Amino acid sequence: MAEFRVGDIQPNPFRHMDRYPIRRDKVESLKESMRSTGFWDNVVARVTGDGEPQIAYGHHRLTALKEQYGPDETVTLIVRDLDDDHMLKIMARENMEEWGTSAAVEQETVRAVVEAYAEGKIELPQAGVGTNPEYIRYAPSFVTGESQPPGADGPVHPYTAQAIAEFLGWVGRSGRPSEKVSNALAALQFIEEGILSEEHFDGLTTKQAEAVVAQARRVKQERETAAKLAEQEAERARKQAAEAERQRAEAQRRQREAQERAARAQAEADRHREEEYARQQQAEAERRRQEAERAERQRQASEARAAQQREEGRRAASVVGRHVSSGIRSGEVGYKKAAESAYDAGYTPPPSRPKMPPHIDDFAMKLAASLNKLLEPDIDRNVHARDLELFIQFREHAQDRSRDEVAQVLREVSSRALSYAQRITDAATEPYAAYIVEPVAELPAGGA
Repeated sequence: MAEFRVGDIQPNPFRHMDRYPIRRDKVESLKESMRSTGFWDNVVARVTGDGEPQIAYGHHRLTALKEQYGPDETVTLIVRDLDDDHMLKIMARENMEEWGTSAAVEQETVRAVVEAYAEGKIELPQAGVGTNPEYIRYAPSFVTGESQPPGADGPVHPYTAQAIAEFLGWVGRSGRPSEKVSNALAALQFIEEGILSEEHFDGLTTKQAEAVVAQARRVKQERETAAKLAEQEAERARKQAAEAERQRAEAQRRQREAQERAARAQAEADRHREEEYARQQQAEAERRRQEAERAERQRQASEARAAQQREEGRRAASVVGRHVSSGIRSGEVGYKKAAESAYDAGYTPPPSRPKMPPHIDDFAMKLAASLNKLLEPDIDRNVHARDLELFIQFREHAQDRSRDEVAQVLREVSSRALSYAQRITDAATEPYAAYIVEPVAELPAGGA
């Protein structure tokens, strides 16, 4: 044990006093206790290389000491040789004892662990081989899916929710991270991305914050799904463009060879044959060039759509998260009604996208056979063809408007068929247009 000036005592270095709240009722109670019985010297501290004491816990008592006695009073502290690992774990335990289910304190506790890990002050359990990259973050960032935090040029520090939970002891009976770890990380990610801010979680309990996070995350993930579909389409279009360009170059090569053979041909028939083949290859090269251009336009459009969906996801998550947070903090909505509140923010979920047939090429062959039966030339097997032939045979006996009606329907069917054919060969310029969600309306003023 050793004596120190109150003014020299420093807080736990992992407890950012500007972000952690101080309960005034507890401070006043401690001051009253000090006036009655004095300071109880049972606070553990460590001494830095500069000789400054840093308390492991007891931050309310430190505040009460400074207010009650002033900086020049001396008090006795229990000095221990505590490393950063122990200081951080002790602080986390104190936070939970003092604040219980405060979402803001849970977030700050997780933030302190991640920041200490990024600075190399503590070690965290490493993710196992085969861990889904979607579950890995890189300190000091809280964003998933990034190989390295933006602007970071030093060592990379990967971590998972499981690693945070094991360090803090916030692990459930199943051995998996407690929900408060996952929710804190998701909230911190939203804060880092600018989707929400600390104030949207201020005063919320763990369950209430979980409701805010869940609704914001839900709408963001729905847009993320749409973005990934667009990215898949962009990748298919990129491959189609590359293949079309390869075939264009091949057709041009064959064209040049045919032209050379035509120039060398002695017989006129041979020369005409090679010239005709060269023209065919020229037409093929032009067709492939147009195909490559269409695919490139599709790639650009799909990539733009993916970026648009992600931006819309950010905005929708912000609108919904702020709306749910506002409703819970005002007492208008309980956390169990958060999903209903999300819809009040003007959010409409996207329609479900149909699942792709498991064997798409077999599906295509069956579809082609089915379509062919609509007007199969064998009139003995096709009732539509048989009736058309019958009508054509006796069309002179029909009125003009009847002939015009049948002919017009056939033209419309033909037009629709050509449209479908064009969409298939053009790599479906807007394959997911029906599944793009309209933007979420902004909240009215004061809705934050």
